[in-house]
Amino acid sequence: MDATGGDGVALWWELTGDDGPDHAPVVCLIPGRGDATDVYPTMLSDALLAAGCRVLRFDPRDTGLSGDGGSTYTLSTMADDVVAILDAADVRSAHMVGFSMGGLILVDLATRVPTRVASATFLSAMSPDPDGGFGEDFFADTASDPVEAMLRAMGSPSPADRDAVMAEAARAARRAPARPDAGARHQEAAMRFGWPEHDALHAIHVPTVIVHGTADRRLPVAHARAFAAGIAGSSLHVVDGMGHLPTVATWQFVADRIIALAHGRP
Repeated sequence: MDATGGDGVALWWELTGDDGPDHAPVVCLIPGRGDATDVYPTMLSDALLAAGCRVLRFDPRDTGLSGDGGSTYTLSTMADDVVAILDAADVRSAHMVGFSMGGLILVDLATRVPTRVASATFLSAMSPDPDGGFGEDFFADTASDPVEAMLRAMGSPSPADRDAVMAEAARAARRAPARPDAGARHQEAAMRFGWPEHDALHAIHVPTVIVHGTADRRLPVAHARAFAAGIAGSSLHVVDGMGHLPTVATWQFVADRIIALAHGRP
């Protein structure tokens, strides 16, 4: 289905799962720089659905099945896109997951429209801390060979990880055409600023989990520590050996943290 951003951009979204009589919690998956929703593997959605959650996926502008984003939007525009998708899906608030640059979008949401954010999970996320820094692979080309880029981002992938990534890449290619310029366009949006200040973290008061790997070559673990220091009561999980992307085994750990938040468990 499509929603419409405030500037008229068409935004593809999909809500899956049974609402049920008790109104199942909704988990909204916010992709990172240049990523369509396919950066979140089906195994994550399957785990969330099996635990009684509904899953709201969407393609950010300039990715997947969503429209051309234009040349003037900022990260705050992309946060407003999430609100437009929540409205279109008739979801009052959701348990938000922000991956990579999606972490900045989630900070913007949690501070500007806090009633729409039930909880926050920051996964390998960029913080607003200017001292967080960049890893050696932050500006690496991920469009020319997405399979190899995803495997490198995992740190130390296994043969099972390679099989899973190849299957996910094939599924993504069947769902939507490749958009090789998406990463550069999102980076341009970030350079137009419109993103939150470091002190904005102190204004986040929802239950929060931070998951980051010690082997992340795109965003140093300093970003995770900045989130933990700035958000009172947040829970920090530094995963030894995890890269920017979780492996197959680590995705279940991530799912368990999200499920606990969605069901109000510590």
